[in-house]
Formats: sequence, C-alpha cells, structure tokens
Amino acid sequence: MPFKFLAAILFFFSISYADFLALNIVEKEEPPPSFVYGASYIGRIFAGGIDNFGGLNAHLRLNKNWAVGAKTEMNFSRNGFAAGAFGHYLPLGELIKESAENFAHFGIDYIKIGDESSPLFSIGYGRDMLPWKKSPFGFRVLGKLEYAPFKRIFSRESEGIFGINMVKLANTSFAIEIGAFSY
Repeated sequence: MPFKFLAAILFFFSISYADFLALNIVEKEEPPPSFVYGASYIGRIFAGGIDNFGGLNAHLRLNKNWAVGAKTEMNFSRNGFAAGAFGHYLPLGELIKESAENFAHFGIDYIKIGDESSPLFSIGYGRDMLPWKKSPFGFRVLGKLEYAPFKRIFSRESEGIFGINMVKLANTSFAIEIGAFSY
C-alpha cells in the first residue's frame, strides 16, 4: 500500500511539472544571416530586346532591417559589364523565422556596353526565399527599374522597314534578377 501511494504522488508531481500539453511553446528566434553571397542571372530588357548578364553579389546586414552590398555582372549577349553597390531595406527582417523575406532595392552601378559607359541608378522590389526552414541556401527574385543618364548606353540596332538599319536608343531598362545565395 505505501508503494502505491508513493507511486501516485510521484505520478501527480510529474504531471504537474511536465507541461506536455502547453501550446504556447515559442521557437527560439534566430537572427537573420549577417553575410550573404550568391550568383544570379540578370535579364535587362531595353530598346525592344533583352541582354543576358551573369553576376556575383554579396551583402552584409547592418541590422535587422538594412543591408548593403556589392555586385559584379558580365554581359553574355554583347561585350560589356556592370559593377556597383546597393542597399536593401528589409521591413520585417525575419528570413529564418518566416522562410521568406521581401525587400526594397536601391542601387548605383557603373555599366559599360560596347564602347559606351554610364552610371546606372536602380530601384526595385525583391524576395529572398528558403526552400525549407533553416536551409543553408536560398533563392532570390528581384525586379528593378534602371536609369542611365547618358542615353546611348542602351541601344539596339535593328533592320527597320524597307531594310534600313535603325538604332533604337533608350536610357531606361527593366531588369529581372533570379539567383541563388548562401550564408
């Protein structure tokens, strides 16, 4: 009898301290990665065509909501390259917790296509995504509008009506960036 009584007391103590039905368990919040690097494909659409760029980038997170970085790109469609710096504003700053994070992009680059070169200002909106929770790599999609103050930087030759060669000039482009990153 004393053994059953002792077992019952231990049973009630273990239930009262176990808290195994608690639904408010909070997962440990991990900070977002501080240094991220990756590779990407950039398609620049301008003057009725598309140029294909490939590039490398890296960014350093200053705090939960701001990151700065640098990038280099090589033009595979024509002779050219782009290099520059950018800033990202991350409103939520919870890539690890949510497995996705939206950001606003602001950038300034130096671009050279053929014999022409110009500074290039960009503004856009993107999203970083992890394939699963706590993944060591992720994917990035970014759409941005770019402006080059010198109007001959974005040009495309085409054969117009009656076989006359025409040159279309543009100083704006729309770029779509798709890439992978790791941290």
